[in-house]
Amino acid sequence: MGLRIQEHRILYRDERFFAAFPCVVTLPDGGVILSFRRAPDHRWMLGEHRDEHFDSVDHLHFRSHIACVKLDETLAPTQPVKILPPHAEAADQDANMFLTSTGRLIQYGFLWYPVPTADANRLMDHGLLGFRRPSEDGEAYLNWGGYTRFSDDLGASWSDHQMVPVDDKTFDFGYGHRPGGAALRGRMIEQGDGTLMVAGYQGRLEGRPYTALRVFKSLDMGASWQLHPDVVAMDDIGLQEPALAPWPAGAISVFNRTSENDDRLVTARSDDGGATFGPPQTVEVKGHPYDPFVLQDGRLLLVYGYRHAPMGVRARLVAPGQAIEDASEVIVRDDSPSRDTGYPSATQLADGRIVIAYYITDERGIRGIECTVLEID
Repeated sequence: MGLRIQEHRILYRDERFFAAFPCVVTLPDGGVILSFRRAPDHRWMLGEHRDEHFDSVDHLHFRSHIACVKLDETLAPTQPVKILPPHAEAADQDANMFLTSTGRLIQYGFLWYPVPTADANRLMDHGLLGFRRPSEDGEAYLNWGGYTRFSDDLGASWSDHQMVPVDDKTFDFGYGHRPGGAALRGRMIEQGDGTLMVAGYQGRLEGRPYTALRVFKSLDMGASWQLHPDVVAMDDIGLQEPALAPWPAGAISVFNRTSENDDRLVTARSDDGGATFGPPQTVEVKGHPYDPFVLQDGRLLLVYGYRHAPMGVRARLVAPGQAIEDASEVIVRDDSPSRDTGYPSATQLADGRIVIAYYITDERGIRGIECTVLEID
């Protein structure tokens, strides 16, 4: 029993855009909605392609936005790419989506607040920091916090961005607005009573030198969110880009990308419906980051980007009771010419096949969204 690769497909690529961080969700009609983060890629203006373009990374841009396209059951687009309404102040980052049992589609991620170069320099002169700069003398970006929004018509219209609650223990840089609500990145889950749960990662918490895991719950299908008071953290490892899964049966597990841990997976488990999580544990699996997809038969399909040679995407099919590291590793792609690849998202089609979407560089150095279709035993 296992996975068999059927084909690789290009879902979206345009030389004028840097496309990354995809998410795929199967819709009630059997089609799929694909969402991804997109921003202008100005290299097309040069009219040439260089080797260094493979390592060109552009994950901060004041015009970044969430794009989406609906695909039919054959993965052919049924409409042109659409842009979700942008935030008034900040740039959208990460294109996570989740379909609830009521048919509500939730999109969630986090925001970067752009600061022009001259203003960033003045802020530094006044000792106001906390932002990231792609270059030492360029524009700056403040983490503006995590958000959710929802659609009750499968993406035809959307609610406004709703910022998730901010922990008052987050360091205040003195801007008059306390940005930095946890960045949401990774799979959301719905519990049997309709409670939604999503995890984010939070830096700059008082007394914690590394990023930590925060959990949010919604009792009204995403109309509002509550910050769980507990912090899941490790003393010497940063927990990042967490994804939740109702796995193993009766439990909830969270899968974290990490820093200061040789790229290895860290998991934590809750046996009380997410009220508490046990101590985080390192697993001997390397990925960037992880998407845990629970199959109807109870097995876990764990997919993850792989940024060590040969670079690409990998997967493991984990049986109930099996240790993750003991499950056979399947190489989905090993032909990425750049480390800037991965962030896979898995879904299952009506005919039982699995679709794994990810971003990857082509032979010209242009990022795009591709997928692999797999059959599963």
